[in-house]
Amino acid sequence: MKTTLAEALPPMIPEYPVEIAGHHLTLRFDVNINKTKKGVKLQFVMKDIPQDPRQAQQMANEIGTELQEKFGAADMQVIYDVENPYKNVIGFLLPLPSLADYIIKHVLKGEGEGQMVPKEPAQSEEEAPTEELPAQETPPSPEDQVREIVMNRAGLK
Repeated sequence: MKTTLAEALPPMIPEYPVEIAGHHLTLRFDVNINKTKKGVKLQFVMKDIPQDPRQAQQMANEIGTELQEKFGAADMQVIYDVENPYKNVIGFLLPLPSLADYIIKHVLKGEGEGQMVPKEPAQSEEEAPTEELPAQETPPSPEDQVREIVMNRAGLK
């Protein structure tokens, strides 16, 4: 498994030197591959990884506070990425609906609210589900939970 972001990413990802919350970092942009959290990743790459995880968390809090202020002023949302697998990265996500609303309102000068349209895979009549959906949601089995964790950590989800 890759231990740092530099080992895992190809060189075509845009990156910029930035100063945020008093820290000099490299900001890389990427897209989130998790279909339930579509958006643009903001990956703040640290040159030196703090030995104490509390220091990294304090940095994340400081960066998050500044990002919340700046993106909030632009009527955008930014979310801390709790599933970031890289030791040298403090990650945030700019959700796709937030980015889309900003582009419509401020770039294209459109009006109205967007609609969240679930994207459903195309199904033939043969593949159509035959059983009804349950009346209420059931929690995942322990096997499904373990599979989800393994897939997340392996970067497959």
